[in-house]
Amino acid sequence: MDKKIDNTEKEYLLLLWEENVCPECGNIIPEGKRVRSGTKSDGGFCSLDCYAKYHKSQLLERERNLQRILNQIRNN
Repeated sequence: MDKKIDNTEKEYLLLLWEENVCPECGNIIPEGKRVRSGTKSDGGFCSLDCYAKYHKSQLLERERNLQRILNQIRNN
């Protein structure tokens, strides 16, 4: 993802954060129920399912990288 798109997405996620809206499903997030990564710019979600769906491609990439590293360790 290029930096301009990345910045635009972060701005979008921060706007939704301020409005307490889940970027995945569009539901209002009840006070005290926000699911997040710990980094505000990653967004806030109404559930762990919505967090996982929104970040699915990133999570899959991390899994592939971990598998590659584990395979290298096993082969050495």
